Amino acid sequence: MLLKLRGWKVQGDYSGEKRSCIIIVAPHTSQWDFVWGLLARSSYRIRAKYLIKKSFFKPGIAWFFRWTGGIPVDRSKKNDLTQTLKNWLEQGKELKIVFTPEGTRSKSERWKTGFYWTAIDTGLPIVMQSMDYKKRVIAQSELLYPTGDWEEDKKKIIEFYKDVTAKHPSKFSVDI
Repeated sequence: MLLKLRGWKVQGDYSGEKRSCIIIVAPHTSQWDFVWGLLARSSYRIRAKYLIKKSFFKPGIAWFFRWTGGIPVDRSKKNDLTQTLKNWLEQGKELKIVFTPEGTRSKSERWKTGFYWTAIDTGLPIVMQSMDYKKRVIAQSELLYPTGDWEEDKKKIIEFYKDVTAKHPSKFSVDI
């Protein structure tokens, strides 16, 4: 309802084969992306988890990020995220995990590709989710089953995001 009041439309759904998937959300140039993303997640009626810098998990606010599905990530260390996800899948758990491949709200030269290799390692398909501030549309792609040929698969990703307008367009790059 809040999205609708603010003029946003949410397109697509997470039914059928999208039961478990890697979700990549872009552009990510504003703190508002987080707010609209949480509201869209409610609109889709899903319980997706998301990766967020460990430094956000401070006393007094950490509960909020855990409650909304946040998984703290220490970027300075190699972690066992992929193995944890595999364990959840082996237990038959539904798993939707959100990555923001730009990795920052500032302009990044290249996207981080961890989402792709996590999808390869877990066997999960990728759903591309966009927030277009010009059209006020939150949309998603069909499933992308990564082939292991990064160069070919990234062309599909670039194609999906090429006409999307970020909150701060000068900070968004689809150069992945």
